[in-house]
Amino acid sequence: MSRWFITVAAVFCLSLFLGCVMEDIDDIGRMFDVPTPGQAARWALDQHDPDRRREGLVLLSTSTFGGAEVYLELYRDYVEHDPNPLVKSAAIAALARHGTPKDAILLASWTKRDKVESVTIRWAAVKGLQRLHNPDVVSDLRDVAIDVQEQSEVRSAACVAMAQYPEDRVIQALIISLDAVELSVNVDAAESLFMLTGQSLGLDHTAWQNWYVAVQKEGDPFADMGTYHYPTYARDAVWWEYIAFWLDEQYEPSMRPIGMRDSTERRTWEDFEPGAATPTEVESTDDG
Repeated sequence: MSRWFITVAAVFCLSLFLGCVMEDIDDIGRMFDVPTPGQAARWALDQHDPDRRREGLVLLSTSTFGGAEVYLELYRDYVEHDPNPLVKSAAIAALARHGTPKDAILLASWTKRDKVESVTIRWAAVKGLQRLHNPDVVSDLRDVAIDVQEQSEVRSAACVAMAQYPEDRVIQALIISLDAVELSVNVDAAESLFMLTGQSLGLDHTAWQNWYVAVQKEGDPFADMGTYHYPTYARDAVWWEYIAFWLDEQYEPSMRPIGMRDSTERRTWEDFEPGAATPTEVESTDDG
């Protein structure tokens, strides 16, 4: 019986190992099967397949030419009119990456729980406002942060976005958020309070309120404000990425929001080489 058990366990472990290896091999294969710019543009315009449309938007928005005006208009159109929540969310993310401070107003309109049913869309819109700076959206972010019926990930994202606005209503909303039942909201609110004030008072609602009242009588509560950068995604490399060292995968750096950046800070799409094909040429190229 023990020998039978050992044999079965060994076969099970081997199958798990082979399954992981085959999954990694599939990942390697997909890595080399990268769609061309023309394919990405056609997928983004595919009105019959929302999955293709979403994938095309992601590919375009992360390309060197994804911020060209022709694509900005496409993103805005999909944000306003595409019926698919995942496509709309991808368009929101694309517009947040390449848009203007004025586009923050459009994104803010998709953060309202009483008007937007999809949590995915609301979360994408609030995340997008971390990248676009416009004081006109502060009220929208505040409403999200203190809405106890909103999902915690959406409220947390709003707390993060508010760290770029040194205003009284922002401080008050963040202090209120310290009493949320979700720890993630508490933590992000405390981190934003630290960014805005330079004070380390943790999750203590009373301590923050007392400090804020006192400092208002003496001077500027934002005198020690830090430099806000929107958060970006990064992960540890998997085993085959260490072997394929020549790939040198790079992650998007954390930067100041559009609208707060110095004129010397360039957008990704501005690195587009003058001699390369224009976005319009990419769309019309029949390269399969």
